[in-house]
Amino acid sequence: MTTTNCTAGASFSGDNLGDATSSTDGNAPWLTAHLGSVRMSKLPAAVTLCQQTRHKISRLAIPLFAFAIGLLPVQPSAATPFEWEFTGSLKTARFHHTATLLPDGRVLAVGGEHGHSPIASAELYDPATGTWSGADSLNTARDSHTATLLPNGKVLAAGGRETDPGPSLASAELYNPANGRWSPTGSLDTGRVDHTATLLDNGMALVVGGNNTGTALASAELYDPATGRWSPTGSLDTGREFHSLTLLRSGKVLVVGGRDTSKVELASAELYDPATGRWSATGSLNNARKDHTATLLPNGKVLVAGGNVDEGKTILKSAELYDPTTGTWSRTDNLNDGRSDDVETLLTNGKVLVAGGTNFEIDTAELYDPATSTWSLTGSLNTMRKDHTATLLPNGMVLVTGGALIHKTALASAELYDPGIVVASTVDGHGAINNEGDRVTFEFHVSQSGDGTGDDSFSFCDPANNVCSTNARIRDLSIKGNTADFSGTVQLDDETSANYSVSVTDQGGDGSLDKFSITLSEGYSAAGPLINGDIQIH
Repeated sequence: MTTTNCTAGASFSGDNLGDATSSTDGNAPWLTAHLGSVRMSKLPAAVTLCQQTRHKISRLAIPLFAFAIGLLPVQPSAATPFEWEFTGSLKTARFHHTATLLPDGRVLAVGGEHGHSPIASAELYDPATGTWSGADSLNTARDSHTATLLPNGKVLAAGGRETDPGPSLASAELYNPANGRWSPTGSLDTGRVDHTATLLDNGMALVVGGNNTGTALASAELYDPATGRWSPTGSLDTGREFHSLTLLRSGKVLVVGGRDTSKVELASAELYDPATGRWSATGSLNNARKDHTATLLPNGKVLVAGGNVDEGKTILKSAELYDPTTGTWSRTDNLNDGRSDDVETLLTNGKVLVAGGTNFEIDTAELYDPATSTWSLTGSLNTMRKDHTATLLPNGMVLVTGGALIHKTALASAELYDPGIVVASTVDGHGAINNEGDRVTFEFHVSQSGDGTGDDSFSFCDPANNVCSTNARIRDLSIKGNTADFSGTVQLDDETSANYSVSVTDQGGDGSLDKFSITLSEGYSAAGPLINGDIQIH
């Protein structure tokens, strides 16, 4: 809990008002206020308060409205490294919503809760302008749902609830960025809320657990984009909600913690194998928890941090690492501030950013460095928030949207965090993979500004299938963290032409864990981990 002493003024927070923090300059207290996207500093503090918690002081923000309404809106400014800056606000305040990065770089915010009621509206954020625009609304209002970006570029929204409190939803919908419309798709076999979802390597979406009429679910389901239908798959050993779900590098899925039907927090963890459709027990956490974060690190381990127990009465600082090679958990450095209902983002430099959350409302943010296994504080949010979203943008910035203050006061404000990272713009690779017994070799150099001319080059060869080329043309390159995709046209050695798409993963190290895959419009495909060579995204 953050407090202000008698020598300082007050701390304010509120949607679109940002917050205001006090400081002292000599013997005089001063107030620094953040109003919307406008930052006002060195205002004389009107009040002096002793040992007041920030969430109680936030009630004093109301008198600032008279001052705020006289300000004209301004274009959000570029963020300062390691600091948060306001960007355009959502048209509708919301929390318990989803935010999905679309293939074109825009962010789709969907549903959520506003005024104690789930909503159907959706909005699009354009990083180029820093503004939101209205999007087609869902057919069914929903909050606490999941949203999954499918390989075809569409977004799958599944489950949630239409009223709060109310029954969980089985319905699902698809958003098509090509026409900007939502359309119904197959319904879940079991309605669920507070569940999790992830996209498997085979292109299917896996939905796990959640709650239905007060029962923590053990069931899981698979969505096939090709048919638009759901099918049951193996069930968890333990029904759970408010858990985490992480796709491992092996293609297996790790579910961690959560809460059972008796509202007891869980320490157990389970692994899902898509090849068999079954779950198996793996090592348990050192500390039971729910509403925590879980992040796949570049080294393949999973970082779990924070959360809560005792029905949210105890907020956790502890963090743990899961090693898939041993199936065991080990403790790592504690968070500086306990937090749950927060958000996490894997940055392009391999560090993990957590921001906000529940701990009598906090605005702090922290960075976890896997190289040193330590947490360090970074710039704080301008507005305290929980149940918000965080999205890593293609430019390396992190977009935080919406959320709520205590008592479910929904926020419309959004903020950008600049991690001070030079975004990767070049991908180099060479080596070979084993594709179902056939050796496929490749070599490429692709730059973000390249157009297939100059130094850009791509060649590959699969002699067993008589598919080789040394003169592929490169049209575009997309880099997201440690993965990169590029595509173009290729003239094969048999003088036929084809379109191709390549996806690569740079896991660091000597390249033994890097991955390469290629697909041709003629029906050919090859994929696998490198048996020699290296891929570098830099």
